[in-house]
Amino acid sequence: MKKIALILLLVLQAFTPLTFADASADLMQSYRRLLPLEGGSNFRDVGGYKTEDGHTVTRGVIFRSGAMTSLTQADMEYLDQFDFQTIVDFRSSEERQLFPNQWAAHSDIDVVDRDYSLVASMKSSGDAKDMMKNMGEVYPRLLGNIEPQLQTLVTRLLDGKTPLVFNCSAGQDRTGTTAALLLTVLGVSKDTIIEDYLLSTDFRQTANEQGGVDLVKAAETNEFAKMMLRFSEGHEGPSRPNSLLTPEGRPFLDFTLEWIDAEYGSVEAYFERQLGFSAADIEKLRAMYRH
Repeated sequence: MKKIALILLLVLQAFTPLTFADASADLMQSYRRLLPLEGGSNFRDVGGYKTEDGHTVTRGVIFRSGAMTSLTQADMEYLDQFDFQTIVDFRSSEERQLFPNQWAAHSDIDVVDRDYSLVASMKSSGDAKDMMKNMGEVYPRLLGNIEPQLQTLVTRLLDGKTPLVFNCSAGQDRTGTTAALLLTVLGVSKDTIIEDYLLSTDFRQTANEQGGVDLVKAAETNEFAKMMLRFSEGHEGPSRPNSLLTPEGRPFLDFTLEWIDAEYGSVEAYFERQLGFSAADIEKLRAMYRH
């Protein structure tokens, strides 16, 4: 009788749906850092890194990405398993118009964005080639462009509106800077943060970032498309990801971190004095997003 009961129990277990915890564990095992998306570019988990005081940044709650304009139906169904609550889109008005995020509308996720012109803010840096030489000026300016969204992002994290993903077009400059700031306040070492920043060159899929848009035609009405064409001069098709290093081997991110240290003394002080978050808020972030 006991044997029959055991067999029945095993049969029932085999056909019992996965619990939420089981499903979440299975989902976490579906990727190491970069999510397996057909139409994604640089969509990855910010978590998993060790902190300098012996903690680990929690996986599965904070993500970063490039433009999500090419996500397939299968991609959207995969991402919906995470039950994302917030998308923070750092892109300018021109970028969002050119490469819309269909997943956000499809899944009815709360989107944080802001109308501004990236092209206008970059004009004083000269042409595309000059811009690449002037990253010491460009990178701190990028931070100024995204500060309103950055404030909202941190507020959403404090309110537990997660999982959350933040993105720009390539997922490396504005997004890379944001990831670096968050990882810094969570206690990750600078060496690890720089390593994470440089992964974008490996993880980007530039064709997916452009979503099959005809840039030549789009450039008739869209200034960001014109800028992209200038960057791609001499290349056929989507360009390869550009290096995030100066010719001397210095990561562009260094310029922003150096500027923050010079102006505020530390990233934590920048969060407090410029973004308006208290030391208690920073401690709350650490308590919520690391273990």
